[in-house]
Amino acid sequence: MPDTGKGPQDSAKPKSDAIALAEEAEAEAAEAEALAAAARARARAIKLRREAHAQADDEAQETTAVAEAADVTPQTSETGETAEPPEPSDAPEPSDAPEPSDAPQPAATSTESARRRLRVPGLSRLLAPAAIVAICALLGASGWMLWHHHNVMEERERSAAFIATARQGVINLTSLDFNKAKEDVQRVLDSATGEFRDDFQRRADDFASVVKDSKAVTEGSVAATAVESMGKDSAVVLVLANERVTNLAGAKDQPRTFRFRVSVVHDGDQLKVSKVEFVL
Repeated sequence: MPDTGKGPQDSAKPKSDAIALAEEAEAEAAEAEALAAAARARARAIKLRREAHAQADDEAQETTAVAEAADVTPQTSETGETAEPPEPSDAPEPSDAPEPSDAPQPAATSTESARRRLRVPGLSRLLAPAAIVAICALLGASGWMLWHHHNVMEERERSAAFIATARQGVINLTSLDFNKAKEDVQRVLDSATGEFRDDFQRRADDFASVVKDSKAVTEGSVAATAVESMGKDSAVVLVLANERVTNLAGAKDQPRTFRFRVSVVHDGDQLKVSKVEFVL
């Protein structure tokens, strides 16, 4: 019986092969489970990382928006280092991070409005003194202009009054008629005062007699006038006068030209001629 000893050995070999295959299968299954677990862990880690980045970006955007709206300037410490904002103590889990909402927008709007309200009073405080200074300057300039205009008008009126008096005095002196010599002489005296009146008064009778004897008729007119000097109550006026003379000597409307320096002063409430000088 030569084959009796080989039977048990042949049956044990397939059994060991089956065990080895089973163990190999179990090892492959364990390795597959490990790979699957690693893949799940990797996927969860990637998801958590993305959520963390998204939350950080949202928080950075919110912080930037609030900082720009409030115009916040970070304060520096005595050592020159910039103080960092405190980190939130209770940070939510990446998986539980809430979605960004529109809550910061009303805060930014209200902060911007508050900043505008704060800036407007500051600008008005700067403009108010400037406006007051400008108004005071305009009032001062207006007052000076009114005062200057008043002085100029008053001076013109006073000059015109002095010139009118000097003009009339010269016309009275150069317009004589032998038919009414006394009236003409009296007219000269009425418009004169001071030294000129006294001198003319002493020679009035002789003057009237000469006019009558020569049967002179003179007609005077004023060609030009100019104020040489003027004060508050007196003035010196230059007068260019023309005269036409008719007399017994043969003159017939003979023209003559005279230049006078006439002094005019206040005599009470009237202006009168105080001095008459011939200017060569």
